[in-house]
Amino acid sequence: MNSESELTELLEAEWARDQVLQLFVDMAAGAEIQHVQLRTPIGDRRATLAEAESAFKDGSAKAIQVRYRYDDIDWSDTILPADPTTRIIRSRMPM
Repeated sequence: MNSESELTELLEAEWARDQVLQLFVDMAAGAEIQHVQLRTPIGDRRATLAEAESAFKDGSAKAIQVRYRYDDIDWSDTILPADPTTRIIRSRMPM
């Protein structure tokens, strides 16, 4: 059984396109990217952060998951593009 300190912290938000694009910039500049998974109409594959950003920009991304380390904490962001806002689900990974 998990203790409270082992439970995953989960945050959800709806972001405008410019906020999501800034997130890609911020991640590239300040996070240690560990894994990027990209889902498009033609499949699901590992990608670079730049490839995921490009797919978001051109509208081909159905979902993007980015696992990264920032400020000595492991995070996972799931980006679910939609119009007019994109859903972001951020999880702080248990230690």
